[in-house]
This record gives sequence, C-alpha cells and structure tokens, in this order.
Amino acid sequence: MLLHGVTGSGKTEVYLQATAATLAAGRSAIVLVPEIALTPQTLARFQARLGDVVAVMHSGITTAERRAEWQRLKDGEARVCIGPRSAVFAPLADIGLIIVDEEHEGSYKHEGDPRYDARTVAERRALDHGAVLLLGSATPRPESVATAPRLRLPARVDGRPLPPVEVLDMRGHHHPLHPDTRMALADLRRASGKAIVLLNRRGWSNFLSCRACGRVWICPHCDVALVLHRAGGRVGCHHCGHVEPIPHRCPDCASVAVARHGAGTERVEHELRAALGDTDFPVLRLDADANSLDERAKVLERFQSAAGGVLVGTQMVAKGHDFPDVALGIVLDADQTLRFPDFRAEERTFALVTQLAGRAGRGGTGGRVLVQTLAPSARSIAFAARHDADGFLAGELERREALGYPPFSSLIRVVFSAPAAADAQAAAAALRERIRPPQSDVLGPAALFALRGRARTQVVVKARARAAAIEEIGAAVQWMARERRRSDVSVSVDVDPV
Repeated sequence: MLLHGVTGSGKTEVYLQATAATLAAGRSAIVLVPEIALTPQTLARFQARLGDVVAVMHSGITTAERRAEWQRLKDGEARVCIGPRSAVFAPLADIGLIIVDEEHEGSYKHEGDPRYDARTVAERRALDHGAVLLLGSATPRPESVATAPRLRLPARVDGRPLPPVEVLDMRGHHHPLHPDTRMALADLRRASGKAIVLLNRRGWSNFLSCRACGRVWICPHCDVALVLHRAGGRVGCHHCGHVEPIPHRCPDCASVAVARHGAGTERVEHELRAALGDTDFPVLRLDADANSLDERAKVLERFQSAAGGVLVGTQMVAKGHDFPDVALGIVLDADQTLRFPDFRAEERTFALVTQLAGRAGRGGTGGRVLVQTLAPSARSIAFAARHDADGFLAGELERREALGYPPFSSLIRVVFSAPAAADAQAAAAALRERIRPPQSDVLGPAALFALRGRARTQVVVKARARAAAIEEIGAAVQWMARERRRSDVSVSVDVDPV
C-alpha cells in the first residue's frame, strides 16, 4: 500500500502503530529510511515506543556492532530492524510488515554490484512472507501511484496549515541570495528563529575558467569540470575523487584572471555567516563534504537544541527531519535539477521543493517558504508552490505514458566502457545489432562522458515485455562475454536504473 500523506501529517505515527500491531500478532517488521543520517531519529522514536526489540543495521556502525545486531535479529531477540537500504536483507523470520519511508528517494537504489533496488527487494520479501508492504511519502513516485492502493493523509496533524510558498524570479540577479531572501533572513535573525536553506550542490563554485583564453579546469580522468572547495584549498572531481590545488594562474596562457562560476553550499554558508553569523545565531552546514556520519548527527543535534540559527545543506536537509520550530525554508537554484538529462528531472525537482517546504511551519508559529529559480513558470515548481501533488502526478503519468517511460515500461541500461572510445562504441553497436526484444524500443548506442579514465557508451531498452527483454539482453551479454573479442571492454547491465 502507498501511504500518501502531506509533510507533517503523522506518517511516522502510522508506522509506529502498524509496527506495534505487527508485534502483537507475533510477527516481525523492517523499517527502511533513505539516509543513514535519518536512522538515529527514527531509531529513537521506535525504541521509545517499542523498547529493546528494535535493532539497527547500517554501514555507519562498527563491524562488531553490526554482527551483534544481526545475531539479535537472527535469534529473534530483536524483531524490528531499522536502517537504510541494506536493512531490507535483515535476517528476520515471519515478517509481517515492511515500511519504506520516503519511498520516492533514489538512494534506495544501490548503484554498485550487486545492483538492487531496496523497494523491489522489499516487495519480494513481503510476497514471500505474506507481509504488508507500506510505502510512505509526501511526494510518491508515479510508479507507486500507478500500481499500489493509496491511503491518504491530506492534512497536517491538528489541522496546521501547510506553509505558503513564494517563488522568487532570479533572472537578472547575480548574488546567490535574492533581496527578498536576505530580508527574510534578517527578520529571522532579529526574531531568533530557525531556517533551513537547501542548495543541492556541494563546494564553493561549480567550475573555474580563464577569462583570457577560456580554459576550463577539467578532471583528467572524467569528462567533467572540477569543483572548487575553498576550505580544503583544492579543486576536485565528484566522480573519481581526483584533486588539485586551487589554480592561481592559467597553465595555457599564464593569465591570473581565473574566474569562479556558480555557488555551492560552502559559499552559501560563507555568505550567510557574513550576513548573520555570530555565536548566538549559528550557521551550520550539512553535506557530504563538511561532515562524517557522527558529525552530521552532531550538526542536527546542535540545530535542534539551538534557540535560533540556519541549517544550510544539500538534499539531505530536506529528508524527513522533524524540527517543529523551523519558521523559514529556502530553496536556492530550484530549477537546477530540471537541467539534468533525465526523464525523472521534473519529478525530482517537485519532490525536492515539496520536501524542503515540508520542513517549515510544523510548530505552532507557522512558516514560510521561499523558492529561488530561473524558471518560475516551470510545471514542477508551480505545482510544488501550490502543494498540489495530485495535479503534478496526473500530468507526469500522462507524459510518461506518451513517451513510454516507467511505469508504462521497464528500463534496461547496458553501459560499455573501455580505454578507447571506439572500442566501447563498437561493443555497444554489436549488442544493438544482436538484440530484438519484443514490445520494446532500443535506444542508442549513445556516448556518455568519460569516467575514471574510461570512455563509455550506453544502450537503453524501453521494454513493455519485461521478462522477455531481460532474458534476451542477458543472453546477448553472456554471448559477448564468451566471445571475449574485446577483452578491454567492460559491460554493466542495470535493470530499472535510477
């Protein structure tokens, strides 16, 4: 079932009561959260209600702790397992309930080997155990809306209103913060309130260029620009981890006119500190650069306990946190995700804006949300500003059906990589010629950007006959592996890529 409830509608209370009922029936439960950072908050709530029968499993605890928790679950001493995607494999007997909170999150898909989607694994385990699978979200995936019976929580607890959302047009503005945003933050500072600021981009600047000759600093191993991280004194690649010192002179023309473009969370933190920060009004940053797992928990605890302050970060600040005294939510560069070459770009943009808006106004003081964008009329942003998930989903499903995207097909992505682009392209073309899956559209070969020193080419299949397409593509890939005509070509197959 899909529990579609607006932010602050009490989905967690539903999870708690459903889990208690499952335990009372003598069965066990799994509760999945999208991020390790959300595990302590969820664990504390379930332990407070259910006691020592709750265990936790994730990569942030030590090997000994994981072993001990695994054994408690295996022996039946613990009957509820909480954790991110890998917790779906908890060794529980007689599972009666599996909860997937924030089911729209792409983090439930594991991109390494073995590739798996925890939501699909949860569905299979629920089927094997005769259990209830409960998917919960304020911004559910179109795939879930189309396939799962929907339960609705249309209003916030105690009838509290959803916060008004104001869209700020950033066209013609060059500062990262709109004048209305700076004014709202100044008012918040005077009132000693709390704000969450979301910018889904790490670092200080997106890329560097030479104003004299136009050179852009590119990763030598990946075909992407290097991102400036000023605190570490480096520019780095977010794909392979390559780092270099910050350049002060162009190596091609010797010019010192090195320009910085765009803004990330590091720069926004600096701007906010300059405008607002002092010891009584902290500006805290939460992203993968600034914090280890323990440090992230400490940042959240500090923000929770502070009388006032600002929490700035990437998408992890919008995921499931419950801070009742946050009065202001701010989304910077809201249309950034719309520029991704991905059919889910509008869905992700809608979810990001809606989820961040949901962090504000949960207490009795009300709230306000400001959304900065270069595309104020974009469909996903307009629907999010109206809190209209049904309207957005209806249009999204109509678009997906017309274009043959999930849930109206299954995607299968085959990526070939090699030191030489011609070899990757030739291997992809050979696969393309060999496969004829029924009721399918085969797209490509199409070049991808180089990654970790290897050129890449992909073939994507939109399959309406899922099982037949998987079987045919699998057989073709196995044939190519046996032939080994190109031993330096690697191939990866991803069913239902995210």
